[in-house]
Amino acid sequence: RWFPAEDVGEPPEAKMLDIILYSREQIVEERVAQDGVSREEADASLPDCPWGIISIKAQDEPFETPMQPITAMRNALGKAEGGSGVPLDH
Repeated sequence: RWFPAEDVGEPPEAKMLDIILYSREQIVEERVAQDGVSREEADASLPDCPWGIISIKAQDEPFETPMQPITAMRNALGKAEGGSGVPLDH
């Protein structure tokens, strides 16, 4: 989908940034599941840091907003599909 830039106008400046982090262990697990590499290869391919930035969400609320339903569904798909592998909590 697309639309002309002139139809958008000037976007507002976000008041807050919500930074989503995954632990190194989670990133390694997802690399193994998605790319078919060994744990050692996945671990060696990452920078030497304990956390990785996965997403930066611009928002105006001074608190963490609820996860979008599509994100919860995608996470429940499993690591091989790009999710966290954590099942939905019914």
